[in-house]
Amino acid sequence: MKVTFRHFGEHLASSRYRALIPQRQLACLGVEKGRDWLVIGKHGWNFTQEAEGFTRVCFDVCDDHFSGQYAKHYIAAIERADLVTCNSQEMRRVIKEHTGAEAVVIPDPYEQQECDPRLHERLLWFGHSSNLADLTPWLEYLGEIEIVSNLKNVGGVTEWTPQSMERAFQTAGLVIIPTGKSMAKSANRAIESIRRGLFVVAGYLPAYADLGCYIGNIADGVEWALSHEREALKRVSASQRYIAAEYSPARIGELWLKALSN
Repeated sequence: MKVTFRHFGEHLASSRYRALIPQRQLACLGVEKGRDWLVIGKHGWNFTQEAEGFTRVCFDVCDDHFSGQYAKHYIAAIERADLVTCNSQEMRRVIKEHTGAEAVVIPDPYEQQECDPRLHERLLWFGHSSNLADLTPWLEYLGEIEIVSNLKNVGGVTEWTPQSMERAFQTAGLVIIPTGKSMAKSANRAIESIRRGLFVVAGYLPAYADLGCYIGNIADGVEWALSHEREALKRVSASQRYIAAEYSPARIGELWLKALSN
């Protein structure tokens, strides 16, 4: 079996988690790049053109676009694909509801190095600019916060690069992740933050349930973490052990191999 993961650039977290890292992990398992399988996600491409020359196609879903302008693309791709995969149990339910298809859940792997837990008042938010709307209502209630996103020359925002993200992780003392309407997202931002030793204060998301984050009001969560430092750091340590076992690139590679082999 030979497998090709189609990616859309390493600047996109989804391409790193759902294509670049899995491709490397399958190579470690002896699976070469080739045309037995095409694994492709997202939108903005033509199914017939992309699938040409491949024996089978796996459509990988990591964003809930089933009610928006890309809904027809996602529904049509699922109908034509030989296999459907997704990044969370909630996404699996969304796919089932909108298309009737059964998807295989393969979580996002971590990519950050593990660091010692720490906690202080410097806040960090990072993510795609499409998620900034989730952060905006909380800004007036929070102290100093660094915002890292895929925006250029925007005041108050650090443009995402591997180097700027690394520096932001190093200087942060707490990560906040407000959530929006979509409940089908993966836990990748929380997982990466915990790997870097940072406690996470987040809005509700089903994928966060097993990670030891503070879930609820963001401002209250920041206040709780700063006033319960010992307990927050204990949670980070426990979550790091769990993440190392459940979300390692090696384990995720094995899940991809199993799904494509079956």
